[in-house]
Amino acid sequence: MRTLFVVVAFAAALLTACSFSRQPAMADSVVKIIVGAGHGSGVHIGDGYIISASHVVGTAEKVELKTSSGGEAEAVVLWANKAYDIALLRVSDRSGLGMSRLACTVPSVGDEVIAKGNPINAEFITVWGRIADSVREAGPWKSVVITDIATVPGQSGGGVFDTQGRLIGITVGVMVAPVGFSASLVGVGYVVPGRVVCDLLARGA
Repeated sequence: MRTLFVVVAFAAALLTACSFSRQPAMADSVVKIIVGAGHGSGVHIGDGYIISASHVVGTAEKVELKTSSGGEAEAVVLWANKAYDIALLRVSDRSGLGMSRLACTVPSVGDEVIAKGNPINAEFITVWGRIADSVREAGPWKSVVITDIATVPGQSGGGVFDTQGRLIGITVGVMVAPVGFSASLVGVGYVVPGRVVCDLLARGA
């Protein structure tokens, strides 16, 4: 019985180690997008293409990027879809940029996920959580899933990854609860699923 316990414990540790070994690759693919005095996040999916949220880039034609290694570059906004809140950018200088594989899937309720982004004044932060609800239309977003990940401004456009390190969604917003005559951020996040992102890429926005 003791031998069985040791084997199971070792297997669990190995799986955890494998999951964490993918962390650097995910982290290196996430960028900080700077537009004027504001900022958001984005994810490099290869060949200089970066996915972000439409509201992060706004009407800008070009934005500044910062990588997790401290490098800076300029990216061109190729298109932005406001209905789905997704934008596609391209950067020529890919120095210091990792790449995340985009999975054209929809995560299921209960799936463990990892989000990376640049919340408020912090940079390249990692948070963990789970998918809390299935695909729906919510507020200004045409198709999103809900996560229980603590989400705040600045994380928009950042990547949401599965435990295999695949990019399965893009953070686009946070749930807001009315409090008297004002509003309060609940922290629950809205994420555009990978399948929706793939569909937008296939049709060119």
